[in-house]
Amino acid sequence: MRVRLFDQIKHLFAADDEEKAATAEEIADQGRRQADEAATTADAARREADAAAARAGVEVEGAAADRSRQAQQAATSAEAAEAEAAQDARHVEEVHEARVVQEQATAERAAAADAARGEAIVAVARAAAVVGERRRSQAPVLAAAVQRRLADLALAKAKVAIQIGESDPGDDVAFLLALNPGLPAATLAKAASGGELARTMLALRLVVGAQVPTLVFDEVDAGVGGSAARAVGRSLAALAEHKQVLVVTHLPQVAAFADAQVALTKHDDGSTTVMRAELLGADGRVRELARMLSGLADSDTGQDHAEELLATAAAERGR
Repeated sequence: MRVRLFDQIKHLFAADDEEKAATAEEIADQGRRQADEAATTADAARREADAAAARAGVEVEGAAADRSRQAQQAATSAEAAEAEAAQDARHVEEVHEARVVQEQATAERAAAADAARGEAIVAVARAAAVVGERRRSQAPVLAAAVQRRLADLALAKAKVAIQIGESDPGDDVAFLLALNPGLPAATLAKAASGGELARTMLALRLVVGAQVPTLVFDEVDAGVGGSAARAVGRSLAALAEHKQVLVVTHLPQVAAFADAQVALTKHDDGSTTVMRAELLGADGRVRELARMLSGLADSDTGQDHAEELLATAAAERGR
């Protein structure tokens, strides 16, 4: 367009006046059109610039808004994290305080337990001292009571002693026996034979067993015979005046003192063995005692001896 306008200007200088006037008018019109086009172009450029600026502003505002939201979210997260950290700190503090309280309570309980243990030790020591003192004071009394029982069991010369250890509560106990004068006292296992040991144990049971309503003696008369057996039977009968006494015996001298006599017999049919217990009447007792005396239940001499044993025992018992 500029080249064309330049050419028109050159033509203007070369043309005549009328033609120059027409050409000048055309040139002016073209200039005006060009100015309008330039103004339009400038307006369009300004609009584009404004739009670009607006778009840039929107983008900036959007980015700023995004950054603001991100910052707000970060602040919110930071506040939540701070609150969680504070809660954790409070929890840790509470746990610590609870642990301190628990440790204090444990220490107090331990101290109380130690104190109670100390008191218990002292109480046990005191109780042990009391038990030991009573055992030592009662040992001679028990020994004298057993010795009197031995005299009734045909061991009139026996001497009994009970030794209690020095350590409380006196659990170390030794029963000593001297059966004949001039012999040193020794433990029962060393001093007594089978029959003497049986009578000593019977005497002891007769003394210490007086606190129970029923006494059971299983062959306590082992190794005993003659007058000693009668003494055992007599003592058992005396004990039975106030207690229930069950005695397993093979001695007729002992069985004769019983209030009731039960005979045990074994029956074997070749495949089965059965023990039978039979309460004996008066005639049955005579036959059983005769059998125990001589092995002959129907022996007249044995039965006479059995009747004599029963009569003598009844007389001694006042019956």
